[in-house]
Amino acid sequence: MRPPRLAVVTPGSFVIPSTRSSSVERVIEHTIPPVADPRRTRIYGIRGEGLPARGRLNRIPCIRYPRGKKYIPSVIRDLKRWSAQLADVHNRPFAAYRIKRACPHIPVILTLHSTTFMRPPYMIQGKESALLAPLDRIVVNSEYVKQVVISKAPQAADKIMINYPGVQLEHFRQRWTAEGEADRLARLYEAGWHNRRILLYVGRLVPGKGVHRLFEALPRIIAFCPDVLLLVVGSAFYGRRRSTSYTRVLEEQAAKVRDYVRFIPYTPHDQLAGWYQLADLVIVPSLRDEAFGLVNLEAMAAAVPVVAARTGGIPEVVKDGITGMLVSPERIEVELPEAIIRLLQEPMTRRRMGLAGLQEASGRFLWEHASKRWAEMIAQTARR
Repeated sequence: MRPPRLAVVTPGSFVIPSTRSSSVERVIEHTIPPVADPRRTRIYGIRGEGLPARGRLNRIPCIRYPRGKKYIPSVIRDLKRWSAQLADVHNRPFAAYRIKRACPHIPVILTLHSTTFMRPPYMIQGKESALLAPLDRIVVNSEYVKQVVISKAPQAADKIMINYPGVQLEHFRQRWTAEGEADRLARLYEAGWHNRRILLYVGRLVPGKGVHRLFEALPRIIAFCPDVLLLVVGSAFYGRRRSTSYTRVLEEQAAKVRDYVRFIPYTPHDQLAGWYQLADLVIVPSLRDEAFGLVNLEAMAAAVPVVAARTGGIPEVVKDGITGMLVSPERIEVELPEAIIRLLQEPMTRRRMGLAGLQEASGRFLWEHASKRWAEMIAQTARR
Protein backbone atom coordinates (compact mmCIF):
# COMPACT_ATOMS: atom_id res chain seq x y z
CA MET A 1 0.00 0.00 0.00
CA ARG A 2 1.41 3.39 -1.00
CA PRO A 3 1.73 5.88 1.86
CA PRO A 4 -0.86 8.69 1.77
CA ARG A 5 -0.07 12.22 0.64
CA LEU A 6 0.52 13.53 4.13
CA ALA A 7 0.41 17.14 5.31
CA VAL A 8 2.08 17.97 8.64
CA VAL A 9 0.81 21.35 9.86
CA THR A 10 2.87 23.22 12.45
CA PRO A 11 1.11 25.75 14.74
CA GLY A 12 2.41 28.73 12.79
CA SER A 13 4.25 30.21 15.77
CA PHE A 14 7.85 29.60 14.71
CA VAL A 15 9.67 28.87 11.50
CA ILE A 16 10.79 25.34 10.90
CA PRO A 17 13.58 24.39 11.10
CA SER A 18 14.89 26.83 13.70
CA THR A 19 17.09 26.74 16.78
CA ARG A 20 14.65 29.25 18.35
CA SER A 21 11.55 27.10 17.99
CA SER A 22 9.43 25.66 20.77
CA SER A 23 9.34 21.98 21.67
CA VAL A 24 6.51 21.50 19.15
CA GLU A 25 8.77 22.18 16.19
CA ARG A 26 11.59 20.12 17.74
CA VAL A 27 9.29 17.11 18.07
CA ILE A 28 8.27 17.45 14.41
CA GLU A 29 11.88 17.80 13.26
CA HIS A 30 13.03 14.71 15.16
CA THR A 31 10.01 12.45 14.70
CA ILE A 32 8.85 12.82 11.11
CA PRO A 33 11.80 13.13 8.68
CA PRO A 34 13.40 9.75 9.61
CA VAL A 35 10.30 7.76 8.64
CA ALA A 36 8.17 9.88 6.29
CA ASP A 37 8.23 9.43 2.52
CA PRO A 38 9.68 12.73 1.19
CA ARG A 39 7.86 12.24 -2.12
CA ARG A 40 4.45 12.14 -0.40
CA THR A 41 4.90 14.36 2.66
CA ARG A 42 4.76 18.12 3.13
CA ILE A 43 5.45 20.13 6.26
CA TYR A 44 3.71 23.50 6.62
CA GLY A 45 5.06 26.38 8.65
CA ILE A 46 5.43 30.16 8.65
CA ARG A 47 7.84 32.37 6.75
CA GLY A 48 10.62 34.19 8.53
CA GLU A 49 14.31 34.32 9.43
CA GLY A 50 15.23 34.72 5.77
CA LEU A 51 13.92 31.28 4.85
CA PRO A 52 12.32 30.86 1.42
CA ALA A 53 8.65 30.15 0.86
CA ARG A 54 9.65 26.65 -0.15
CA GLY A 55 12.48 24.69 1.37
CA ARG A 56 13.24 21.31 2.86
CA LEU A 57 13.43 19.77 6.31
CA ASN A 58 16.03 17.12 5.62
CA ARG A 59 14.52 15.75 2.38
CA ILE A 60 10.90 16.66 3.10
CA PRO A 61 9.40 19.68 1.32
CA CYS A 62 8.60 22.54 3.69
CA ILE A 63 5.91 25.00 2.54
CA ARG A 64 5.87 28.35 4.34
CA TYR A 65 3.11 30.95 4.48
CA PRO A 66 2.93 34.32 6.28
CA ARG A 67 2.11 34.27 9.98
CA GLY A 68 -1.33 35.35 11.17
CA LYS A 69 -5.02 34.85 10.42
CA LYS A 70 -4.36 33.85 6.80
CA TYR A 71 -1.96 31.04 7.70
CA ILE A 72 -4.48 28.19 8.10
CA PRO A 73 -6.65 29.31 5.12
CA SER A 74 -3.47 29.32 3.01
CA VAL A 75 -2.63 25.81 4.20
CA ILE A 76 -6.17 24.61 3.42
CA ARG A 77 -5.98 25.96 -0.13
CA ASP A 78 -2.70 24.14 -0.65
CA LEU A 79 -4.07 20.88 0.79
CA LYS A 80 -6.87 21.02 -1.79
CA ARG A 81 -4.54 21.85 -4.68
CA TRP A 82 -2.19 19.03 -3.71
CA SER A 83 -5.06 16.58 -3.05
CA ALA A 84 -3.72 15.74 0.40
CA GLN A 85 -4.94 12.41 1.75
CA LEU A 86 -4.17 12.87 5.47
CA ALA A 87 -3.32 15.81 7.75
CA ASP A 88 -1.42 15.81 11.04
CA VAL A 89 -2.13 19.15 12.75
CA HIS A 90 0.06 20.04 15.73
CA ASN A 91 -1.12 21.63 18.97
CA ARG A 92 -4.00 23.70 17.60
CA PRO A 93 -7.39 21.98 18.07
CA PHE A 94 -9.31 24.76 16.32
CA ALA A 95 -6.99 24.63 13.30
CA ALA A 96 -7.50 20.86 13.09
CA TYR A 97 -11.26 21.41 13.24
CA ARG A 98 -11.12 24.03 10.48
CA ILE A 99 -9.08 21.75 8.24
CA LYS A 100 -11.49 18.86 8.81
CA ARG A 101 -14.46 21.08 8.00
CA ALA A 102 -12.77 22.28 4.81
CA CYS A 103 -11.51 18.81 3.80
CA PRO A 104 -14.09 16.35 5.23
CA HIS A 105 -12.96 13.56 2.92
CA ILE A 106 -9.47 13.20 4.47
CA PRO A 107 -8.52 11.89 7.93
CA VAL A 108 -7.32 14.67 10.24
CA ILE A 109 -5.11 13.97 13.24
CA LEU A 110 -4.64 16.42 16.10
CA THR A 111 -1.27 16.05 17.83
CA LEU A 112 -1.47 17.80 21.22
CA HIS A 113 1.80 18.84 22.88
CA SER A 114 0.19 20.62 25.84
CA THR A 115 -3.15 21.40 27.44
CA THR A 116 -2.82 25.15 26.81
CA PHE A 117 -5.03 25.18 23.73
CA MET A 118 -7.67 23.03 25.37
CA ARG A 119 -8.52 25.93 27.70
CA PRO A 120 -9.94 29.45 27.37
CA PRO A 121 -9.30 31.75 25.62
CA TYR A 122 -8.19 29.28 22.93
CA MET A 123 -11.15 26.94 23.38
CA ILE A 124 -14.58 27.88 24.71
CA GLN A 125 -15.50 25.86 27.77
CA GLY A 126 -18.17 23.33 26.90
CA LYS A 127 -17.28 23.30 23.19
CA GLU A 128 -14.45 20.76 23.45
CA SER A 129 -16.50 17.77 22.30
CA ALA A 130 -17.91 19.64 19.31
CA LEU A 131 -14.41 20.60 18.14
CA LEU A 132 -12.83 17.19 18.69
CA ALA A 133 -15.69 14.97 17.51
CA PRO A 134 -15.02 15.34 13.74
CA LEU A 135 -11.31 14.52 14.12
CA ASP A 136 -10.11 11.04 13.26
CA ARG A 137 -7.29 10.65 15.78
CA ILE A 138 -5.81 12.56 18.72
CA VAL A 139 -2.16 12.02 19.63
CA VAL A 140 -0.91 13.21 23.03
CA ASN A 141 2.50 13.14 24.68
CA SER A 142 1.50 11.78 28.10
CA GLU A 143 -1.17 9.92 30.02
CA TYR A 144 -1.80 13.16 31.85
CA VAL A 145 -2.79 15.00 28.64
CA LYS A 146 -4.90 12.01 27.62
CA GLN A 147 -6.91 12.25 30.83
CA VAL A 148 -7.35 16.01 30.41
CA VAL A 149 -8.77 15.48 26.93
CA ILE A 150 -11.09 12.71 28.15
CA SER A 151 -12.34 14.90 31.00
CA LYS A 152 -13.31 17.59 28.50
CA ALA A 153 -14.48 15.35 25.66
CA PRO A 154 -15.29 11.81 26.90
CA GLN A 155 -16.46 10.76 23.43
CA ALA A 156 -12.91 11.17 22.16
CA ALA A 157 -11.43 8.54 24.48
CA ASP A 158 -11.19 5.79 21.85
CA LYS A 159 -9.40 8.11 19.40
CA ILE A 160 -6.48 8.95 21.68
CA MET A 161 -2.98 7.54 21.33
CA ILE A 162 0.07 8.39 23.49
CA ASN A 163 3.38 9.03 21.75
CA TYR A 164 6.10 10.08 24.17
CA PRO A 165 8.77 12.45 22.81
CA GLY A 166 12.39 11.40 22.77
CA VAL A 167 16.01 12.44 22.93
CA GLN A 168 19.20 11.81 20.96
CA LEU A 169 21.76 10.39 23.35
CA GLU A 170 24.66 11.17 21.02
CA HIS A 171 23.99 14.89 21.53
CA PHE A 172 24.84 14.59 25.24
CA ARG A 173 28.14 13.85 26.94
CA GLN A 174 27.11 11.80 29.94
CA ARG A 175 28.41 12.15 33.46
CA TRP A 176 30.16 9.35 35.31
CA THR A 177 32.60 8.36 32.58
CA ALA A 178 36.29 9.21 32.78
CA GLU A 179 36.14 11.20 29.54
CA GLY A 180 32.92 12.97 30.50
CA GLU A 181 34.15 13.94 33.94
CA ALA A 182 37.51 15.17 32.61
CA ASP A 183 35.80 17.37 30.03
CA ARG A 184 33.29 18.62 32.61
CA LEU A 185 36.05 19.53 35.09
CA ALA A 186 38.01 21.37 32.40
CA ARG A 187 34.96 23.44 31.49
CA LEU A 188 34.24 24.21 35.15
CA TYR A 189 37.86 25.35 35.65
CA GLU A 190 37.59 27.56 32.58
CA ALA A 191 34.47 29.22 34.00
CA GLY A 192 35.95 29.49 37.50
CA TRP A 193 33.31 27.11 38.92
CA HIS A 194 35.51 24.07 39.63
CA ASN A 195 34.90 24.33 43.39
CA ARG A 196 31.10 24.69 43.07
CA ARG A 197 28.25 22.18 43.01
CA ILE A 198 26.00 23.13 40.12
CA LEU A 199 22.20 23.38 40.14
CA LEU A 200 20.74 23.90 36.68
CA TYR A 201 17.41 25.33 35.56
CA VAL A 202 16.65 25.24 31.83
CA GLY A 203 13.48 26.75 30.41
CA ARG A 204 11.35 29.80 29.95
CA LEU A 205 11.27 32.42 32.69
CA VAL A 206 7.52 32.56 33.24
CA PRO A 207 5.56 32.24 36.52
CA GLY A 208 4.18 28.78 35.80
CA LYS A 209 7.68 27.32 35.65
CA GLY A 210 8.15 28.15 39.34
CA VAL A 211 11.65 29.64 39.09
CA HIS A 212 10.81 32.11 41.88
CA ARG A 213 10.20 29.16 44.23
CA LEU A 214 13.69 27.90 43.47
CA PHE A 215 15.10 31.33 44.38
CA GLU A 216 13.06 31.28 47.59
CA ALA A 217 14.61 27.91 48.47
CA LEU A 218 18.16 29.02 47.69
CA PRO A 219 19.09 30.65 51.05
CA ARG A 220 18.27 27.43 52.91
CA ILE A 221 20.22 25.38 50.37
CA ILE A 222 23.20 27.73 50.74
CA ALA A 223 23.15 27.29 54.53
CA PHE A 224 23.77 23.56 54.13
CA CYS A 225 25.76 23.63 50.88
CA PRO A 226 27.70 26.91 50.75
CA ASP A 227 29.54 25.92 47.57
CA VAL A 228 26.32 25.69 45.51
CA LEU A 229 25.87 27.68 42.29
CA LEU A 230 22.57 28.01 40.44
CA LEU A 231 22.71 28.43 36.67
CA VAL A 232 19.48 29.75 35.14
CA VAL A 233 19.49 29.12 31.39
CA GLY A 234 16.63 30.70 29.46
CA SER A 235 14.54 33.78 28.87
CA ALA A 236 10.92 34.84 28.99
CA PHE A 237 10.53 34.42 25.22
CA TYR A 238 11.91 31.93 22.75
CA GLY A 239 15.05 33.42 21.26
CA ARG A 240 14.53 36.92 22.69
CA ARG A 241 16.01 38.57 25.78
CA ARG A 242 13.17 40.99 26.41
CA SER A 243 12.59 41.84 30.07
CA THR A 244 9.23 41.25 31.77
CA SER A 245 7.81 42.03 35.20
CA TYR A 246 8.50 38.43 36.17
CA THR A 247 12.13 38.42 35.04
CA ARG A 248 12.63 41.64 37.01
CA VAL A 249 11.27 39.89 40.11
CA LEU A 250 13.75 37.06 39.54
CA GLU A 251 16.60 39.54 39.18
CA GLU A 252 15.59 41.16 42.47
CA GLN A 253 15.57 37.76 44.16
CA ALA A 254 18.95 36.88 42.65
CA ALA A 255 20.47 40.15 43.88
CA LYS A 256 20.04 38.91 47.47
CA VAL A 257 22.21 35.85 46.72
CA ARG A 258 24.28 37.28 43.88
CA ASP A 259 27.33 35.09 44.56
CA TYR A 260 25.25 31.96 44.10
CA VAL A 261 23.37 32.67 40.84
CA ARG A 262 24.30 33.15 37.21
CA PHE A 263 21.78 34.02 34.50
CA ILE A 264 22.63 32.51 31.12
CA PRO A 265 20.83 34.22 28.20
CA TYR A 266 18.58 32.26 25.89
CA THR A 267 20.59 29.41 24.39
CA PRO A 268 19.64 27.66 21.13
CA HIS A 269 18.48 24.15 21.79
CA ASP A 270 21.36 22.55 19.92
CA GLN A 271 23.78 24.19 22.39
CA LEU A 272 22.03 23.19 25.61
CA ALA A 273 23.77 19.84 26.02
CA GLY A 274 26.90 21.57 27.27
CA TRP A 275 25.02 23.12 30.17
CA TYR A 276 23.49 19.80 31.21
CA GLN A 277 26.98 18.34 31.29
CA LEU A 278 28.03 20.82 33.99
CA ALA A 279 25.12 20.10 36.32
CA ASP A 280 25.08 18.09 39.52
CA LEU A 281 21.29 18.40 39.62
CA VAL A 282 18.65 19.68 37.19
CA ILE A 283 15.73 21.42 38.91
CA VAL A 284 12.21 21.54 37.40
CA PRO A 285 10.04 23.44 39.94
CA SER A 286 6.93 23.80 37.75
CA LEU A 287 3.81 25.03 39.51
CA ARG A 288 1.41 24.37 36.65
CA ASP A 289 0.72 21.04 35.03
CA GLU A 290 3.47 20.25 32.54
CA ALA A 291 2.25 18.05 29.71
CA PHE A 292 5.55 16.16 29.55
CA GLY A 293 8.64 18.25 30.27
CA LEU A 294 11.45 17.56 27.80
CA VAL A 295 13.92 19.13 30.23
CA ASN A 296 13.55 16.12 32.52
CA LEU A 297 14.34 13.76 29.68
CA GLU A 298 17.32 15.80 28.49
CA ALA A 299 18.76 15.75 32.02
CA MET A 300 18.39 11.97 32.07
CA ALA A 301 20.16 11.73 28.70
CA ALA A 302 23.08 13.57 30.30
CA ALA A 303 22.95 11.16 33.29
CA VAL A 304 22.03 13.99 35.67
CA PRO A 305 19.38 13.34 38.35
CA VAL A 306 16.31 15.57 38.42
CA VAL A 307 14.46 17.25 41.27
CA ALA A 308 11.06 18.08 39.84
CA ALA A 309 7.54 18.98 40.88
CA ARG A 310 5.07 16.12 40.91
CA THR A 311 2.73 17.70 38.41
CA GLY A 312 1.22 16.93 35.01
CA GLY A 313 3.11 14.34 32.99
CA ILE A 314 6.41 14.72 34.87
CA PRO A 315 5.87 11.58 37.02
CA GLU A 316 5.60 9.59 33.77
CA VAL A 317 9.18 10.62 32.98
CA VAL A 318 10.93 10.94 36.36
CA LYS A 319 10.77 7.88 38.61
CA ASP A 320 10.74 9.15 42.18
CA GLY A 321 13.70 7.83 44.14
CA ILE A 322 15.13 6.09 41.07
CA THR A 323 15.98 8.66 38.39
CA GLY A 324 15.41 11.69 40.61
CA MET A 325 13.14 13.07 43.30
CA LEU A 326 9.60 14.44 42.97
CA VAL A 327 8.26 17.12 45.30
CA SER A 328 4.70 18.19 45.97
CA PRO A 329 3.76 21.56 44.39
CA GLU A 330 1.64 22.28 47.48
CA ARG A 331 4.67 21.80 49.78
CA ILE A 332 7.37 22.91 47.39
CA GLU A 333 8.73 25.54 49.78
CA VAL A 334 9.68 22.70 52.19
CA GLU A 335 10.24 19.69 49.96
CA LEU A 336 12.25 21.37 47.21
CA PRO A 337 15.18 22.54 49.37
CA GLU A 338 15.10 19.28 51.35
CA ALA A 339 15.42 17.17 48.22
CA ILE A 340 18.16 19.36 46.74
CA ILE A 341 20.19 19.41 49.96
CA ARG A 342 19.91 15.66 50.37
CA LEU A 343 21.14 14.91 46.85
CA LEU A 344 23.92 17.50 46.97
CA GLN A 345 25.18 15.79 50.12
CA GLU A 346 24.96 12.28 48.64
CA PRO A 347 27.22 12.00 45.55
CA MET A 348 26.76 8.24 45.25
CA THR A 349 22.98 8.67 45.21
CA ARG A 350 23.35 11.27 42.46
CA ARG A 351 25.51 8.85 40.50
CA ARG A 352 23.05 5.99 40.93
CA MET A 353 20.08 8.15 39.90
CA GLY A 354 21.95 9.68 36.97
CA LEU A 355 22.88 6.30 35.54
CA ALA A 356 19.34 5.01 36.12
CA GLY A 357 18.00 8.03 34.25
CA LEU A 358 20.33 7.35 31.33
CA GLN A 359 19.16 3.75 31.20
CA GLU A 360 15.52 4.85 31.32
CA ALA A 361 16.04 7.36 28.51
CA SER A 362 17.83 4.87 26.27
CA GLY A 363 15.21 2.19 26.89
CA ARG A 364 11.99 4.21 26.54
CA PHE A 365 12.57 7.71 25.27
CA LEU A 366 14.61 7.79 22.09
CA TRP A 367 13.44 9.73 19.06
CA GLU A 368 13.57 6.53 17.03
CA HIS A 369 10.93 5.09 19.38
CA ALA A 370 8.69 8.12 18.80
CA SER A 371 9.26 7.97 15.03
CA LYS A 372 8.29 4.32 14.86
CA ARG A 373 5.08 4.88 16.84
CA TRP A 374 4.22 7.89 14.66
CA ALA A 375 4.72 5.92 11.44
CA GLU A 376 2.54 3.07 12.72
CA MET A 377 -0.18 5.53 13.73
CA ILE A 378 -0.14 7.20 10.30
CA ALA A 379 -0.43 3.82 8.57
CA GLN A 380 -3.31 2.74 10.82
CA THR A 381 -5.18 6.00 10.30
CA ALA A 382 -4.71 5.79 6.54
CA ARG A 383 -6.07 2.21 6.47
CA ARG A 384 -9.19 3.35 8.32
